[in-house]
Amino acid sequence: MSGITFVRSPELPFLELKQCDSLNQLSYKKHFHEELSIGLVEEGSTRVWSEGQQFQASAGQVVCFPPLVPHACHPDNPSIWKYTMIFIHPEWFAGVPCDLEIHRPHFPVLLQGARGNRCRQLILACRSLLREDASPLEIESMLLELMHLTEVVVQPSPPVPDMDRAAPAVLQVKSYLDLHYKERITLDTLQEISGVSKFHLIRLFNATFHLAPHAYQNLLRINYAKRELLNGRPIADVAFDAGFYDQSHFTRTFSGCVGTTPLQYIRAASS
Repeated sequence: MSGITFVRSPELPFLELKQCDSLNQLSYKKHFHEELSIGLVEEGSTRVWSEGQQFQASAGQVVCFPPLVPHACHPDNPSIWKYTMIFIHPEWFAGVPCDLEIHRPHFPVLLQGARGNRCRQLILACRSLLREDASPLEIESMLLELMHLTEVVVQPSPPVPDMDRAAPAVLQVKSYLDLHYKERITLDTLQEISGVSKFHLIRLFNATFHLAPHAYQNLLRINYAKRELLNGRPIADVAFDAGFYDQSHFTRTFSGCVGTTPLQYIRAASS
């Protein structure tokens, strides 16, 4: 691939992913975005200007800019310059203004370390999941983790949750997932049915069931798929019916849960 491409999902209108690969002449003038911007330098290096300061970002590093913060990038060699940028519009935070605070980091580059490594993994995973038309809930969960790791978005620590009061809301979410796990569910949907902020809901669900909502949904899908595969249905049909619109994503998720691919599972069951 060469050039600039954009990836979007109609179910996640607040999200846009941009990939830039090897342009002969590329240099961005000073600009800002309405969105929170988090990007990964995949190849090459660039000089980064942000609010009067200069930085250098090299392959493997993550850059992040809060909304409306002026910045500019000048690749050292545009012909080997490759990056992926995720844009998250503040409209995603609408309705929960007290939950999140967007602040300006001391510098826009995250250097080496476990935090940077995890950020890189999340950016690449989000890109793959968007291209595979994966579950919105899975993508949103990764975005939340990415925002907290960059520390561009700070979530104040809430009081220790009263699990007796939180339990009905969390059980509502579990019951909804039990009935609708094949569907393309978003965090906004779970927030609406539970009455709990989507940003706190993941924490409460984890505390109760030791799984994130998207992981629980995927497990329900995979267990359904196992039953259907043993009934002799074609793999592609089962994957689509279980809510996986991309067969490679289905195979990867199935293997991660079962330890074998769907085809290996069928063969082992019939041997």
